Amino acid sequence: MKIFYRDLQNAACEILRLVGESKENAQIASEIMVINDLRGISTHGTNLLRMIAKRCEAKMLSLPTRVVVVSEDMATLVLDGGDGLGQVAGYKMMNAAIEKAHLYGLGMALLRDTNNVGSLGYYVHKAAMQNMAAIMMTNGNPSMAPYGGAEPFLGSNPIAFAVPASSEMPVMLDMSSSVVARGKIRMAALKNENIPLDWALDSEGNPTSDPQKALKGCLMPVGGPKGSGLAIIVDIFAGILSGSSYGRNLKSFHELEGKTGVGACFIAIDISRFMAVDKFRNLVGEYTRALKSCELREGFEEILLPGEIELRKEQESRENGIDMPVEVINDLNELLRKAGANFLLRPMDQCR
Repeated sequence: MKIFYRDLQNAACEILRLVGESKENAQIASEIMVINDLRGISTHGTNLLRMIAKRCEAKMLSLPTRVVVVSEDMATLVLDGGDGLGQVAGYKMMNAAIEKAHLYGLGMALLRDTNNVGSLGYYVHKAAMQNMAAIMMTNGNPSMAPYGGAEPFLGSNPIAFAVPASSEMPVMLDMSSSVVARGKIRMAALKNENIPLDWALDSEGNPTSDPQKALKGCLMPVGGPKGSGLAIIVDIFAGILSGSSYGRNLKSFHELEGKTGVGACFIAIDISRFMAVDKFRNLVGEYTRALKSCELREGFEEILLPGEIELRKEQESRENGIDMPVEVINDLNELLRKAGANFLLRPMDQCR
């Protein structure tokens, strides 16, 4: 079902206000979720509203989100997300790091006691559009086996980078340390679709194509020991260093098990402290054009930059609508009814 992105953002904002979020925070979180939907990252989009509502009903999410400063020095600070919306806390962490970078050339912010922040690409892209080089990482509940292991200990623990380029499209890498994010397996289960055999292990430690069995088992690290090592480092930065939870102490946002204990880290670097921003952007532009002009292997039509697929998808979705599963739309409309909203989400072809 195709939905107008503005309609979806208005609906998300209404639902977040219903469950107790402030107007300002609801606008921040709804924008982040809808950007993820626009980019085709539906696992971190408005689909999350259903779980947010359940957690609020179970009193396992503290709204309105209140982010407080735990400690602060010149170029660094630690924030506490107060077990509120991860999108709001992540946004404020990003802004705090950027502000520090403007002052000192580099800013590093750590975040503790938050929840699912969504796709990290949103934040680093936002920073790159402000002429910053950015790095972000976050940890998650045990869902991936360490290399050589057969039981979950690590989260999929993503990390993201972005830098501005001469075009309006920054170079942006947002990757999970697992072969695939756990949310994609949940989405496959929702759609009753099989998954590739190299994505996950079942509860007995065997590769499986059944998403339901995969959800009871664990993910596999990307690149074997490399992905496993990356997840370990992310857990140390985002969990241990921030003063948040880590390893087996983290809880799933998608299960009503209590506080998730998620932590995050954001590093912003002011490019102008190293060279003129225009020069840097032009050099990155020249570099990417040279890279994309490389001779192609058989079977490939072009060389894509990291993040290029998602940013192209965003442009297409803004024009033609966002593809949303009917089940998700029905659930969001039920939440809108509870909110007393004077509108419901409808397919684009019914809005003309």
